[in-house]
Amino acid sequence: MPDDRQMEERQRASGHGGMEEQTTSARRSPRRPTRRRGLHRYRRVFQTFFLLAFFTLLTLTFWPLGSVFLGGFLLADPLLALTSLANGVLKWELLLAIPVLLSPLFLGRAFCGYVCPTGFLIELFGPRKERQAGPRVRTILRKIPLFGLVVVLFLLVFGSAVYLVFDPLSLLTRSATTLLYPAVDRALRLVGDIAYLAPPLRGTVDTVTETLTGRLLFPNGLAYRLQLVIFAMFVAILAISWIERRLWCRHLCPLGALLGLVGRKAIYGRVVDQSLCRSCEACTDVCPMDAIRDAGAATDCSRCQIGLECADTCPHGAIRWGRRPRKQHVHDPSRRALLKAGGVAFVGSLFLFTGLGRIQRDVFLIRPPGSRNELDFMATCARCAQCMKVCPTNVIQPAVLDAGWEGFFTPQMDYRRGYCDWTCNECGKVCPTQAIRSLSLAEKRRKVIGRAYIDHNTCIPWSEGRDCLVCQELCPVPEKAIILVSAGQGEGQGQGRGSGRAGLRLPRVVAERCIGCGVCQFSCPVPNEAAIRVRALEQTGFLSK
Repeated sequence: MPDDRQMEERQRASGHGGMEEQTTSARRSPRRPTRRRGLHRYRRVFQTFFLLAFFTLLTLTFWPLGSVFLGGFLLADPLLALTSLANGVLKWELLLAIPVLLSPLFLGRAFCGYVCPTGFLIELFGPRKERQAGPRVRTILRKIPLFGLVVVLFLLVFGSAVYLVFDPLSLLTRSATTLLYPAVDRALRLVGDIAYLAPPLRGTVDTVTETLTGRLLFPNGLAYRLQLVIFAMFVAILAISWIERRLWCRHLCPLGALLGLVGRKAIYGRVVDQSLCRSCEACTDVCPMDAIRDAGAATDCSRCQIGLECADTCPHGAIRWGRRPRKQHVHDPSRRALLKAGGVAFVGSLFLFTGLGRIQRDVFLIRPPGSRNELDFMATCARCAQCMKVCPTNVIQPAVLDAGWEGFFTPQMDYRRGYCDWTCNECGKVCPTQAIRSLSLAEKRRKVIGRAYIDHNTCIPWSEGRDCLVCQELCPVPEKAIILVSAGQGEGQGQGRGSGRAGLRLPRVVAERCIGCGVCQFSCPVPNEAAIRVRALEQTGFLSK
């Protein structure tokens, strides 16, 4: 058996070795992540604030507007501003887009990560952990942003703004206008009807109704075409995040692609201290935009949104925001690839430009008063539905195929749902690109957007020999654009079953007085298709202008 001295030596050796192992282990084990101070820790607060601000401004967009400034988000959209400028629309409000467009040089895509309400909703409804598509799919997706910008460029050249259908701010405005506000209106009406059954609550219900009318409650209710299509499109944008986390923001958003293009030349960005970095890739795992490259040492500045989750996670404190970031972009296409993409975009844009939808369109397609000629209108309309939101009679509806595929979601007048109010000129005030020009009320009342025509085969006095004065009585033009003539006089002779009846008054449109407001068509008592309809004044196909 070993003596006491040998046992003490073994214990010291064992203790010393244990200390060395503990020291080595301590060096290898990462420190707990340190929470850094900075505005990025309050990113959720910023996102919530801007989301609430967006819906507050949109809720306040109601008739009458007066001089209230409500279109700040859309006017600050660089994609809308560039579209407007490319088509000769100069507004001082478009200066709001300049700091947003230049911000990626200093702040990365902070607009996407802190301000964009669509991006925030995608984050809220998307997966919390990283989800990635297969390698082949990811390779294809990474090529989309730059190639998408090539497509946008050629569409601009050929005078089409159809790409604005996918602009995130236009998309959310359109979705909220056509989906959210009609749903809120119906829900509040139901609650109000139930509350009104209790006599003590009736005074409160009346007060609340008066306050919310025009904002969240609407006198005639709201109904829009294409609601199912708009809903499916919005849900799809949220749902694709389950294929790859924030797939829309990473690869498909056209505004994000534009800001990412500017971000490639970033002066400030994510900087890694190489003396501290251990290439543990903890930062890579937490980046929601897949913007970290080269084992954490480099950054794809076209994607980084300054969330700085990487800095908070780094166990060695090696990451900060600073000058001259080391860049490595996910996909730098070759010149040949860009030429191929440009060729495909050119052919597609040319086909769209010369398509049947540009040569012919529905004769009943009437644009809101103040609209530019059809060629300029299609080149500038943001498809944002702001004009639909502010319209007090719900007459402005999204077009389906009346102006071809390119005209999808553009505004048109549907006179069976409403009419152009004689006292309203709001649509031009809120149009961010001036596709609908802002007219004074006097100018708007003189603006001719169409002309009414009477179908003698269905008009009650003409076809049935019975009196009907609705269209003439409701015509808002001071000198009535619809007059009544006796059955035995002028154009009434020999037309219709009741044309010979003594004392019967037959309606007739005075063409030079009609402005196409549609009050007559909306109010016509003939069921289904009205007996008096407003038509476009002339051939308005694109190539005829």
